[in-house]
Amino acid sequence: VIGVCKKLEEKEIGSKIVILEDLQDPGNLGTIIRSSVAFNVDTIVMSPECVDLYNPKVIRSTQGMMFNINIVRCELEPVIENLKSREIPVYGTRVEYGLDVSTLKDKDRIRYGLIMGNEGQGVRREILEMCDKYIFIDMNEKVESLNVSVATSIVLYELNKVGE
Repeated sequence: VIGVCKKLEEKEIGSKIVILEDLQDPGNLGTIIRSSVAFNVDTIVMSPECVDLYNPKVIRSTQGMMFNINIVRCELEPVIENLKSREIPVYGTRVEYGLDVSTLKDKDRIRYGLIMGNEGQGVRREILEMCDKYIFIDMNEKVESLNVSVATSIVLYELNKVGE
């Protein structure tokens, strides 16, 4: 079986973007792709250091959803600058100085860039400093953090709630 696909240009990244910095686990990437499609994300932007999109475990864990979303691999800084020039808010996940994602207003859920970081290191400070707002998931204080694919899925679920 042969398929022909057209890759979209970076300028066509849309207005609901998940930005992934240096993800290493193929299962996490696949799950994030699947959740991104489920919650109406336009584009996933992967840093050059992210796991290979065509890793067999990534492909399996997307359950075919990788063919339903634009996925771009490039340096993150120019993408973030592009979003800012288009007045699209950029969110980073951070417990300190952050807002509970469930409290965002509808206007803050319609267009966004959501930055999620490496499983062990999180998001680099330089990238976090480019964010417009920091958000977090309200959870039991006994839990320090969640798996990046679980956290991304929860945040996207909350961002998808417009008009409730």
